[in-house]
Amino acid sequence: MQVQDQIAIVTGAASGLGEATARALAAAGAKVAVLDRQLDKAKAVAAEIGGLALECDICDTASVMAALDQIKAHWGADARILMNVAGIGTAKRVISRDGEPAPLEDFERVIRVNLIGSYNMTRLFAARCAKLAA
Repeated sequence: MQVQDQIAIVTGAASGLGEATARALAAAGAKVAVLDRQLDKAKAVAAEIGGLALECDICDTASVMAALDQIKAHWGADARILMNVAGIGTAKRVISRDGEPAPLEDFERVIRVNLIGSYNMTRLFAARCAKLAA
């Protein structure tokens, strides 16, 4: 896939696999939007790769739409590549050593980010792409 001069969005790009993905795309010549809830870390990555850092909560439609608008304003075009890498996990047992169940809220947060957030980002990005193709 030729990514030279293509605008790419990487979610969860302030650290870990997202950061590595952002760096690989930039090394291949893509213009990379580094999206993350941790803006300071996103700025550091973006500064190193010549990208654009944006604070974005992929679970929040308004936050995603604002990021998509900022990307278009910055580069004068919509992104054509989306890498949904944002994700979280918990290292908790279903039942603690004292027999208490793990908090359901912790698992709900994982599902919200990893599934709902990824779906939200994909649907909003895809809608933009569909409008470009029309």
